[in-house]
Amino acid sequence: MAARSAIVAAGVRLASLGPMAVNPRAWLLGAAGCGAAFCALLLLAYLSSGARWLDASALQGFVGLQRPAVSSLSGRLASIGDPFPVVLAGGALSAVALARGRPRAAALVVAMIGLTSVSSQVLKTLLAYPRYDGFIDGAQIRPAAFPSGHSTAAMALAIALVIVVPRRLRLAAAVLGTGLAVGVSFSIVSLGRHFPSDVVGGYLLAAGWALVLLGGLRWADERWPERHTRTLLAARSRALAERVTALGIAAALGVGAALIVAAAAFVALRRPDFLEYTRHHTAFVAVAGAIALAALTLLGALAGTLTRR
Repeated sequence: MAARSAIVAAGVRLASLGPMAVNPRAWLLGAAGCGAAFCALLLLAYLSSGARWLDASALQGFVGLQRPAVSSLSGRLASIGDPFPVVLAGGALSAVALARGRPRAAALVVAMIGLTSVSSQVLKTLLAYPRYDGFIDGAQIRPAAFPSGHSTAAMALAIALVIVVPRRLRLAAAVLGTGLAVGVSFSIVSLGRHFPSDVVGGYLLAAGWALVLLGGLRWADERWPERHTRTLLAARSRALAERVTALGIAAALGVGAALIVAAAAFVALRRPDFLEYTRHHTAFVAVAGAIALAALTLLGALAGTLTRR
C-alpha cells in the first residue's frame, strides 16, 4: 500500500508540473521518485511479513482463475513481453517517430527498449531472494523474479507509444498502453511466473529509465534545437504517419474494448461463481486494482505532462 501511495503521489506531482517546469531537472526528479518507490517496494516485498503475505495471497487468487481456455489466452498475452515481439514493436514505434520527423524520439525509444531489457535481467540476478518456500496452487516463484522482465518490457512499449504519437492522441495512447501493460502483467502472474510486486517493480523500472531519457532529450533540445525538414514530401510523410497512427490507436482501442466485453461474457458463462470467488480472495481484488491504478497513473501523468509542454 505504501508503494502504491508513492506511485500515485509521484504521478500527481508529475501531472501538476506546468510547461515551463518540465526541464531536465524535473524529469530527473521524477526518475529519482521512481527509484525511491522501487527501493521501497523491494524492501516491503522482501522484508515485510505482511507484504509477503499479501503478495502470496494475491498470487493465489490470480492462479486460481486458470482454466485451459484462460491459460491459452494468458500465454498469448504474456508472449507480447518476449524479446522478439518487444524488439519488433519497438522498431515499429521508432519508425513512427522517424516518419513524424522526430529522430531524437526514435533514438529514445531504441535506447529505452535496450536499457529496460538489460537492466531488468541484471537486477533480477542481483536481487535474487527466496520469498516463499513451497508451492502456491502449483506455482513456485524463482528467487530471481524481481522485477518482472515482461512487465518492464510492456510498460516500456506503452511509454514509447505515448511519447511518439501526436500530442492530441497521447491520452488515448495512455489508455491503450495501460491495457497492454495490465494485460501482460495479469497474464504472467496468473501463469504463476511472478508475484504481483514483481510487476509493479517492472513498471517503476521502465518509468524511471523513460524519465531519465526524457530529461536527456530535453537537455539536448535546449542546447541543440532539433531541426525539422520543411519540404512538401516531409510534410506529407508526417501527415500520413499521424493519420495512420490515429487509425491504429482507434482500431486497437476498439479491439481492446471488444476483448473486455468478450472476457466479461466468458466469465459470466464459464465462471458464474466469480463474484463469490472475489469475496473469498479480497487480496487478489485489491492487488489487481492497485496494479491497474499504478499503470494508469504512470502513463496518464506522463501523457498529461507531455501534452501540456
